[in-house]
Amino acid sequence: MTDLIHRLLAWMGLLLIPRRVEHTPRPPAPPLAPRPHSLPAHRSPYGLHLPLDGSATVAVRPYLTAHEQRQRRRELALAAMGLDMPGPYWIHGTEVA
Repeated sequence: MTDLIHRLLAWMGLLLIPRRVEHTPRPPAPPLAPRPHSLPAHRSPYGLHLPLDGSATVAVRPYLTAHEQRQRRRELALAAMGLDMPGPYWIHGTEVA
């Protein structure tokens, strides 16, 4: 590994110094086909062509729904074992308490 710095500098010099290359002229490119002025109108299969109405649906938080479902299942399981829990009187169509 003698003279490593000089070898690296020489190699970098080869990369950075532009070479003289004779360019041959290219033939002109063929003209491009004319493009249509606009795209044809199409409708979205998801109904996105209409504006969305935010008041038509109720926002549901999935973590809150999951918590309520766990709570209802727990109350139903305890009611099936004969333990009374405070909560709604009807859970999944079964009368509790």
